[in-house]
Amino acid sequence: MAATPSNPIILYDIPATTELKAWSVNMWKTRLLLNLKGLPYRTEWVSYPDIGPTFEKLGIKHTSLKMDGSGRPHYTCPAIIDPTSPEPTKLPDSTPIALYIEEAYPDVGPKVFPEASKDAQLEFIDTAVWDIIQPIGNLVAADVPAILDPRGSEYFYRTRTAFRKKPLETVCLAGSDERKQNWEDLKRGLDAIAKIYDRNVEGKGEYFAGTEITYADIFLASIFLWARVPSDRDQDMEVNSVWGGIAKLDEGRWAKFMQKFEGLLQVY
Repeated sequence: MAATPSNPIILYDIPATTELKAWSVNMWKTRLLLNLKGLPYRTEWVSYPDIGPTFEKLGIKHTSLKMDGSGRPHYTCPAIIDPTSPEPTKLPDSTPIALYIEEAYPDVGPKVFPEASKDAQLEFIDTAVWDIIQPIGNLVAADVPAILDPRGSEYFYRTRTAFRKKPLETVCLAGSDERKQNWEDLKRGLDAIAKIYDRNVEGKGEYFAGTEITYADIFLASIFLWARVPSDRDQDMEVNSVWGGIAKLDEGRWAKFMQKFEGLLQVY
């Protein structure tokens, strides 16, 4: 049995107080994929401190162990429950979910790993794309608690402060050398990605491969959506988010790249 409108895939996501409610890079990867495929799904919103208890109860596997040395399982969003038979498929982690969806629904929607491109896409994600995730993560980190529900905000602030070993609000302060360095790192990473995209002559530099959206494009778009977290720390650039700064780079190249995703931002 496959997902149907009356029995859809369940997507577990972390809610924000922003207009779309969806905000995080990892959940956007799965949401954009499901929207592109046109697969029926509905969202179950789970606040940060409830992810572990909820997933443990549902039988969704953890993705790693907690970094506090306790050896306890660490549960993360996104996760899906697909109403397959005889038992539903329960799967966490955005890239394994994408690989599963592509295999489980080969005739639904466009393929995101076309023509044996999977290895090239995954290598791109593991190298070039990861080079922009860290600086964006640093640039947006301090602004995330403000868009979360109260319990989620407290959890995020506490755990990220512990991880970074300094108060979260002091990370990448406006005008600081730290912020300037992360912007430089981000620009360098985006320049490298632009060169990779420019190799795809057929796609005129707008797609990772060919002339249609692939998972690599979805991954990159999800990072840019994550960068839309509101921020007042880059007012020297006259923008109200990290994405605002990215959109101005390279004569608006990345703003143009995102145009193809404007019709895929539905939140069901």
